[in-house]
Amino acid sequence: MEFKMSEGDPEKDAQKALDQIESRKYDADLRDRGIDNIVKVGIALRGKTCSCRVV
Repeated sequence: MEFKMSEGDPEKDAQKALDQIESRKYDADLRDRGIDNIVKVGIALRGKTCSCRVV
């Protein structure tokens, strides 16, 4: 999971959070342990608005 505080478009920032998960390979340790069923979640918050992307 990656959280972002959005100052613009929460939907775009939720996608940026997912992109960060991919680019920094947050799942590498899990994959090294043989875990392949991984859910990646990007969440962006702006005030009372929230956007979530799941892969």
